[in-house]
Amino acid sequence: MNRSIGPGAIAIVGVVGWLGLVWLGISLYSTTPPHAGFDLELLLQAGRDVAAGRSPYDPALIAGAAPVAESLFYSYPPLVAQAMALFAGVPSPVMLVGWDLAAVAGVAAIAAILGRRLAPNRPMARIVVPTVALAPLCFPFAIGLLFGNLDVFFPLLYGAMLLAVVVPGGGAGAAGTAGGGAALAVASLTKLHPASLAGWFGIRAVTGDAGARRVFLAAVLVGLAILALSLLVGGAQPWIDYAAVIRAGSNADLVDPRNAGPAAQVALLIGADDRFARTFQIGVTIAALAITAAAARPGGDPVERLARAAVASLVILPVTWYHYPSALIPFGLVAYLRADDRVARRRVTAFLAAALVVAAVAIAALPLLWLAIALVLGAVRASRRVHPADDKPASLHRGDGGRREPSGRP
Repeated sequence: MNRSIGPGAIAIVGVVGWLGLVWLGISLYSTTPPHAGFDLELLLQAGRDVAAGRSPYDPALIAGAAPVAESLFYSYPPLVAQAMALFAGVPSPVMLVGWDLAAVAGVAAIAAILGRRLAPNRPMARIVVPTVALAPLCFPFAIGLLFGNLDVFFPLLYGAMLLAVVVPGGGAGAAGTAGGGAALAVASLTKLHPASLAGWFGIRAVTGDAGARRVFLAAVLVGLAILALSLLVGGAQPWIDYAAVIRAGSNADLVDPRNAGPAAQVALLIGADDRFARTFQIGVTIAALAITAAAARPGGDPVERLARAAVASLVILPVTWYHYPSALIPFGLVAYLRADDRVARRRVTAFLAAALVVAAVAIAALPLLWLAIALVLGAVRASRRVHPADDKPASLHRGDGGRREPSGRP
């Protein structure tokens, strides 16, 4: 996405990256059992169970048996299985292709919307095409595509929340704040850990941020509507079963090299057991909530503050898989789009390129994933502009050829 890199070079990188990812996906899916698409297959099976009138949850989990954290079992809220029941008749390979295409389209859509808001003078193709071309080089997102994980839609959902912050109030309009609220509700009700971002918007709402108030209220209304629809479709029993699964899951084995959560990684480092990891996770969750609350205070750059809260949301629960940080893709996009001079753009590009490289290496050395996340936060900070009059970040510029204006909002 750097202007020093020609579109031809980016196109070549994109073609090679996507061909490699497609080849790898076909190879993994051709094994017996398939080593690709297994997360999506889990969701599809849950949907087929619901369509057949069965519970999507393992009876052993409902009975209280403790699962292994890295084992495959359906533990999402009932509404996810109910939604997947709509696709129960779709063959698994066709569903995986459609799933991944929809996820990539989501990334392209959020890139286009953010580009139109932050850099209206740039040709849209110069924003969307490089973003899609470089997507397979974001390994957490690429792994999510291979697995068919639900998190591949989180760049779109987190991006919709970010849009409501990037262009607050009248700039984004009612559609922007409603979209951010709907995205917050959907993310929170499907994966739970993004619910901490409701706290971020809620705190900003009570401290006078009108845009955050509208996002928060929209999230509450959409969330209640989704829950009501779920109860209307399936009744209360699936939610009672879900509560039992959550109780069983609280005793799951957490200490696993594939779990990037801080508690699990610290336990692995010192040779501790799951009891230590669960106790340590209490401190991690409290710290994450404290970071979220601190990031919600008035003043400062709202994009950087939401980025910190977004990172904190990844560790609210004790399990953090490698593909979770793909939710931070829109923050990298905003960092690049609002870096409106050559020096800032060079710094942001360096941070983002380093983040991609480190995230790739983290496949073999998982703790490095947190360094990659820190580099994305560095890119966001490097893109921040400071207004000389009041020393507040003028990060929400209008792409007007170098003139910078303060956002006029905290």
